[in-house]
Order: sequence, then structure tokens, then C-alpha cells
Amino acid sequence: MGERIDRGDVKSGAYSYDDAVELTGHGRYNYLLLTVCCIIANAFALDIFGFATVVAASSCDLKMGLREIGILASAPFAGFLFAFPWGYYADTRGRRRTLLLSTTVGFAFAAVSSFSPNWQFMMVVKLIGSSFSTASYTLSMTILGECTGVRHRSRFLQILNSFNLASELVAFSLAYLILPLTFTLSLPWFGMTFKPWRLFTLVLALPQGIGALFLFFLHESPKFLASRGELVNALEVLERIYKTNGGKKDGYPVKHILISDSEVKHSSAFWKSIAEHTLPIFKPPLLWRTVQLFFLIALCCSTNNMFMMWFPTMVNFFFNSFSEEQKTSQSFCDRIYSQTVPVPETETYTCDDNISMNTIYTGIVCGLFYFLLNMFISRFASRPRLLLIAILVVSGVSSSLVNLKEPVANLVFFTLVQTTALGIGIVAGYFVDLYPTCHRGLVTSLGMMVARLVSFLGVNVIGVLITSYCELTFYYISLLSFVGIVVSLFLPPDRRSVSK
Repeated sequence: MGERIDRGDVKSGAYSYDDAVELTGHGRYNYLLLTVCCIIANAFALDIFGFATVVAASSCDLKMGLREIGILASAPFAGFLFAFPWGYYADTRGRRRTLLLSTTVGFAFAAVSSFSPNWQFMMVVKLIGSSFSTASYTLSMTILGECTGVRHRSRFLQILNSFNLASELVAFSLAYLILPLTFTLSLPWFGMTFKPWRLFTLVLALPQGIGALFLFFLHESPKFLASRGELVNALEVLERIYKTNGGKKDGYPVKHILISDSEVKHSSAFWKSIAEHTLPIFKPPLLWRTVQLFFLIALCCSTNNMFMMWFPTMVNFFFNSFSEEQKTSQSFCDRIYSQTVPVPETETYTCDDNISMNTIYTGIVCGLFYFLLNMFISRFASRPRLLLIAILVVSGVSSSLVNLKEPVANLVFFTLVQTTALGIGIVAGYFVDLYPTCHRGLVTSLGMMVARLVSFLGVNVIGVLITSYCELTFYYISLLSFVGIVVSLFLPPDRRSVSK
């Protein structure tokens, strides 16, 4: 049923919250929660990052050039400007309720985007939809961390991040099945023709709807209830979890949850409540930690997100460069330059938005690689600082070596630049461990808001710089990774062992 409990007054049945969670055991409910959170995390990533493949596949149909592609591809990140209200809502109304609203509305708008008559309409719909789905990933991490015992928490968060990263594998696998189809269905009342890329967009939206349905089988986070002073309700939820995990009837030993006054947030006026939840995050003693974690989450997210959103387009450029003569000994950036020359506007020119099968295969292999790698490093979740430093080293070195004149090395190093995605779950674990419950949902959402805002700017900047300063762009990313290593050294030291 869990490790030996040393804290709390066992005779009176009073335990700390962490001990109360450990005493619920680790069984069916924990795995159900992990499964639902993984579905939601994957659905969120499909909505945000799978959209990059949609943009690449729809470029001709929606009449987009590189500028429009950059604007549309960055639209999902603008939704993270709403992270503050979502974080506040989650900390005042509940994790489960917020997740349900986020996934339901996000699914609806993602489905509508498949019927977009032009790229401007798709951008608006995507912006609205992503402003809802933006809460899904951060809050799935929060509720999973709060309902999982300390011994399993880091590993579960890494598994969750694995399924978030698996979105690339899922998206490109679906692209392999759907995009080569050749059907067309005229829908004049929508002012467009329904093609395979639209079906692909609709299918990518489905996991959000599935996640919303599964949320009805989960309980509210007992940690949230306890932080709101609803100790009786929190205890009832913990007892239900205990029974779901196979505990005996009336066998749950916890009768009282010990929680300090500083961890309880009582109802107050709206603006006063906002101040109470927000200001402590940006004041000592949390100020330095907030700046540190915001920088690291922004670095991990933006480095990965910038290149992930351009991945289908840039890799497609890379493979198309081999169809031309005398292209066998060029660097990665030379190949990109050769494909971004403005196309003459002639009547005989036909736009080609077909995605190379080599691009799809590369995306599938890349997604599978990161899924398996993240599952592997989850075994070392008790050493988060060491893992984060190693991840940043790999990304920094790879970014500096992308431009070699060797095609295989080009793709390998370009893929490894995105390794920073593995650090997102690690930094998220620090948000869960180092902040009080009453601030946890908000600070995680704000951290992700900053990260996605940087990503939003980065996706557009990459579209401009890659055509003129490709080499310099990769060297700059490499430098930022090494700065991140220095900042990571100031994180709390890793525990070398966990008592059992």
C-alpha cells in the first residue's frame, strides 16, 4: 500500500496530505488518472503541434506563402496569453472543472477549423480554440502531480510528457494514412472543397473530445479541496481513491488531514483574490525561483516549439533539394536557401503542397524516438537536475553541428535540437514540488504562458531569419542552451536515493 509513514498522529488518524495520498495506495485509480492525463496531453499537443502539418499540407489550398505560413503556424501559441485567467480559474474553481471546459471547447473549435474557407478564418478559429486548449497540458500535469504519491510522482510526470511528445508520432502516422488520399467533396455552402488535409485536421481534434468524456470518471484533486479548506470533501475523495485502488471497506486509516494555515486559501473579493494568488509568486522568497523556472521552461519549450512548427516545411524543403542537380554536397542551410527562393508568378506555375513521403517517414521516426527516449529517461526521474543538464548539452551541441555538409548528420542533429522537449516535464515537476498548492496551478500556467509567448515570437522570427541568417540562428540557439545549463546548476540538488 505504500512506504512506511513516519509523519502524522497515527493514533488519532491525522496525517499530512502527502502521507494521506501514499496511504490510498498505488493502483487502478492512479493508472486511470495517468491514462486520462496522457490522452489529454497528447490531444493538446496534436492541437498545437500537429497543426504544423496541417499548415504545410494546406498551403496551396489556402493560398499561403512563407509569411502566411509563419503567421498561421504561430497562431496556437497566441492562445497562451490566456494562461493567467486559466491558472486563476484552476486555483479557485478546481482542476477537473477547468480541464473539462478546456478540452470540450478546444475540441469544438479544432473541429470547426477543418472547414476554414481561407487562412484568415483558420487563424481566428485556431486562436480562439487554442486559448481554451492551452490549459489542458499544464493542468493535467498539476492534477496528476497532486494525486500521485511522492515515490511515483516524477516518473508519472515523465510518462505524461512522453505522451505529449508522442504527438509527433501520432500526427505523422495519421498524415501517412490520410494525406495521400485523393478524394474531393465540394461544399459550396462553406465556400470550400473538403480534401484529405481537412479530414486530417478533423481527426486531430478527436482526442480532445475523448479526453473530455473520460474526465467524468475522475475526482477533483483532493489537494485543491484541502487548500480551499474543504477538508471533509478532500478526505472523501481520498477514501474513494483508496477503495478504487483495492483498499478494504472502512480500512482507510486517515481521519484528518493536517494542513497549515498558509496552505489554505479562503474566499475573498475578486481583485484581492487575484493579488493573493499572484503577488507571492513574484516576491521573495519565491521571486528568484520563479525567474529561474520561467527561463528554463521558456528555453525548453521555445527551442522545441520553434523547430517543431517548422519541421514539416523545413524537412520537406530539405528532401526536395535533392531533386535538383548538383545538390549532393550542400549544408543544411544551403538546402533551405535553395528552396526559399521566390517562385515566379506565371500562368504555367502550379502550386505543389504535397508533403514528401520521406518527410512523413522522418516525422514518424522522430516521434517514435522521442517517445521511447522519454519513457527511458523516466526511469531516472529521481535525478531531474542531472537529466535537464544532459538534455540541454545534447540540444546545444546538436544546434552547433546542424550545418555540416553531410545529409544524414543534418537530419540527425536537426532532430536532436528539439531534445529540449524532454525537459518540459522535468521543469514542470519543479513547479509542483517547489510551490504551495494555492499558487501551483497559476505559476505553472504563467510559466507556460511565458514559454509559449516566446515560442509565438520565435516561430515568426525563424520564418524571417531562416532565409537570410540560417547559420547564425542555430548558433544563437546553441548559446542559449549553454546558458540554460548554467541556470540549471542552481536548481535544488538531486536526491541520490529514495527510501522504500
